[in-house]
Amino acid sequence: KIAGETSKAYDEIFTLSYVTGRSVGIGAYLVRLGQRIIQMKQGPMLLTGYGALNKLLGREVYNSQDQLGGPQVMYPNGCTHEVVDDDQQGVASIIQWLSFVPKTTDSLPAVRESA
Repeated sequence: KIAGETSKAYDEIFTLSYVTGRSVGIGAYLVRLGQRIIQMKQGPMLLTGYGALNKLLGREVYNSQDQLGGPQVMYPNGCTHEVVDDDQQGVASIIQWLSFVPKTTDSLPAVRESA
């Protein structure tokens, strides 16, 4: 049910997820259903662990979760929109992203005067 609600919310409101630690399986799937993802450097997002994939492939191809869903993979491929070092940077990033979101779905984002 939560996957359906998250998917529906994508078209109705601004959605943002903050990955602070390993996010595996449905957790990683739900994060990806949102519009924006902030990922901590130590927080891989993956559907299946590297051990299971190696077993499926019948040989050692991967040796870490980061190879599958670490920020060095997810940021360049566009899944992650921002990478942060710690929770303080993560919260600051959330606040900054929210500053661009209109107060209601019917209104325009805030505009600042330029020099």
